[in-house]
Amino acid sequence: MKLIIGLGNPGPEYLNSRHNLGFMVLDSLHAHYKFENWKSKFDGMYASKRFGSEKIILVKPQTYMNLSGFCVAKFKQFFKVDDGNIFVIYDDIDLGFGNKKLKQGGGDAGHKGVRSISQHLGTKNFNRIRIGIGRPKEKKDVSSFVLSNFSTTEIDSAQTLIKNLCEDFENIIKKRQV
Repeated sequence: MKLIIGLGNPGPEYLNSRHNLGFMVLDSLHAHYKFENWKSKFDGMYASKRFGSEKIILVKPQTYMNLSGFCVAKFKQFFKVDDGNIFVIYDDIDLGFGNKKLKQGGGDAGHKGVRSISQHLGTKNFNRIRIGIGRPKEKKDVSSFVLSNFSTTEIDSAQTLIKNLCEDFENIIKKRQV
């Protein structure tokens, strides 16, 4: 069994923000692979599907980014998932726009959602799928930047990136590539 966590913030005002890239990926995976309907549990929305003999559970914490760890820890405990079978998908300001990276373990690089998950799980040994959103071009507060919506040109590129992640999903969860 694998938990696929998409980080974001609940609410319509954040729907198309850079910080909601994890939610956007999960929504696309959900539609692309025809997962079960979303359900509510442990301050999160989840949906599951079998890929062969393996059950995959998508989780979107509804606790706001900085408190995501509470929800993730509850799902991990309830479904008895090993740390190595948890994949967290999130925006990364330190990667160039559109770049992506799969890594197991490591620090949080200032991402408060990842920090919350590490703290609540008591480990950093989970998989991260980092998706680059780049840094603001002009001097701008980082939190304002990540909470702002993608530009018109960025949204097209982001949608292409998300589509590619969906198509590569089975390889990603086997830790072959990203």
